[in-house]
Amino acid sequence: MEKLVVIELGVSEITFSKLNFTPNGYFAVEQQIKEPVRLTQDLARDGYIKSARIDETISILKIFRKIMDSQGISKCLCYADPVIATARNQIAFLDEIYKTVSLHFRLLTFDEQVDALHLASLHSLPIVKGVICQICDDSVQLVQYNRRMVINKCNIPFGALNLAEKFADVADVSQKMDKMVDFVTSLLRQEKWLFDIDEEVEFVGLGKIFEATGVLCRKSTHYPLDIAHNYEISDTNFKSIYSLIKTLDIDKAKKLKGISTLRADVLASGIAIIKALFNNVIKSNIRVSTCGEMYGLVARSVLAQAEKPMVDILGYSLSAINEFYPSGQDMNNIYDLAIILYKQLKVLHRLNRNYVKMLRIAASMCLSGKRISFENYEKNGFNVILGSNIYGVAHREILMAAFVVASQNIDNFSLSDWVKYKDILDEEDASAVKKLGIIVKLATLLNITGANAVKDISCDILGDTVILKTNVEKDARLEISQAMTMATDFRKIFGKNLQIL
Repeated sequence: MEKLVVIELGVSEITFSKLNFTPNGYFAVEQQIKEPVRLTQDLARDGYIKSARIDETISILKIFRKIMDSQGISKCLCYADPVIATARNQIAFLDEIYKTVSLHFRLLTFDEQVDALHLASLHSLPIVKGVICQICDDSVQLVQYNRRMVINKCNIPFGALNLAEKFADVADVSQKMDKMVDFVTSLLRQEKWLFDIDEEVEFVGLGKIFEATGVLCRKSTHYPLDIAHNYEISDTNFKSIYSLIKTLDIDKAKKLKGISTLRADVLASGIAIIKALFNNVIKSNIRVSTCGEMYGLVARSVLAQAEKPMVDILGYSLSAINEFYPSGQDMNNIYDLAIILYKQLKVLHRLNRNYVKMLRIAASMCLSGKRISFENYEKNGFNVILGSNIYGVAHREILMAAFVVASQNIDNFSLSDWVKYKDILDEEDASAVKKLGIIVKLATLLNITGANAVKDISCDILGDTVILKTNVEKDARLEISQAMTMATDFRKIFGKNLQIL
């Protein structure tokens, strides 16, 4: 495992991200630090980045350099926002950084931004046809793609920050937001392709504005999960948030829970941008993504070393989790046994193929609760799954997988816990969770030694008895003995006696 640092030099903040990565192409963020800096303030007056801003930037970068040196990290990717390229002294500025702190920043081009956004979406969301929207401080990027091909793209030169500054003199918040919506709409109309998007195309929202809007929507609807990535913002929910923000002055907006780090005027202008998009472009819900440019840039670098294309988003994220948080067993063996049992017991559980993703997550993370404590690790696993970065699936599938892991111990299943999520799950899901919990637990016990002794399983149903016949290559007496401890729970859920040979 190696360390990698990514430093992003933006117009309003510098982001320092420390990651772990492996030669086979897995990576995970270990630490992230964001420091505010108004780098391009007053840039529009004479085209120069002011010396005070340069000194402030270098002062912050010196601290980041010390962190790298103290931890012996030599691998570093440094990127600068394309807006910096508009400064007349941008070469002198970047040279001064290199001479002072030995960090070489590369100015990203718009095409490189598009490539990073596209790659990040492909590697984190199960969307075949999409439009990505990233709201930055000084611009909005829109990218339409179909699978691995970018079809259309544009860069609108007003983002949340400079839009707020443009309308700063309008005192009334409601009037100000209406004016901003009209202004952004006029910019959108210059891009004709935005108005010819098919209805099946899904919309992806990137950046702090979309994440903050997601937080507000979740709080307003009492959404029971605190998961930002792949949360869907509906037009109805957004309208209520827009109406709320229009009624708040700056002091009240500052008190909104969950978004305290975001300036109130920038929040208002950002939400005005989203409103203009909903009015003119968006024909479905917005999928909020927390995997932006940095994720795409790192994926381009790390996955290129691994020399393997991304074909399975869910599989990659589960493998990455097990790579950085190993359970001590080969989780592929447990998953293989779970799939075999799922197929062999199909006549009993009668679940359709939609539940296979939940089974895959649960089987791959069935031992994850041991990171917290071995005692009742099944129940601990519930919170571990909800707190993990699992990509490629909806919130409902992640939540069900968490319940499946907890329900390996059937006594952990509680209706009082279940009703908290009644807006996401239903009674049919409760039955499925219990059945999958038994299957996953049987799979873990049939691999309890980690020796991969059980290679295959066949099933016979004779009256009220289910006979599981194991095909083994090694002594599997302990595995079979342990699996038979599930006989009582098996009968409770499936109504059959269990025998394992």
